[in-house]
Amino acid sequence: MNGTTSRMQFLSAVTSSLVIVLSSSPQSAIASYGDSTKIELPNYIEYLIEKNTAVDTSKILYKGADMDIQLKRITDASLRLKDIPSIAKEKKWSQIQGILTGPLGTLVQTMNVLSKGVAESSSVKKEQQEAVKVAVGKVKADLIRISQEATKKDENGVIKACQQAQDDLDVFARLVF
Repeated sequence: MNGTTSRMQFLSAVTSSLVIVLSSSPQSAIASYGDSTKIELPNYIEYLIEKNTAVDTSKILYKGADMDIQLKRITDASLRLKDIPSIAKEKKWSQIQGILTGPLGTLVQTMNVLSKGVAESSSVKKEQQEAVKVAVGKVKADLIRISQEATKKDENGVIKACQQAQDDLDVFARLVF
């Protein structure tokens, strides 16, 4: 019986305090009326005007491909291409595949970065831009041909494909630099 009495006393105390709280006069709000309406919304027109203004290039973090690094990559790739015929004569086909996927693995990407720079340059004629694209395609095809000839284990085919790749890479380098 003690448990039900204490429950009843608790319920009556809660109910009476709830009635007192609800019947008391409402207090005024702490915030001033209308403060929330003073928020300034962004103006889309001003955003468009600011967006189209000239950009200070000295503050830009990435300023494009560094030509010295790209030239070094092309030179390294050319040197590695010259190593492939001697490796083919030794019939070390897996090493040829390793060179193609390792040091020469980023050659096409480097060439694409350089050709993009040529395409974006306003001083370069349209014919030269097209010639650069064609040269990139030829070098890529030559690298694929080297890989195919190495898979076939054809020494003469690898040597011919390497010579053609070196010639095409030289043409590309002359066009870009």
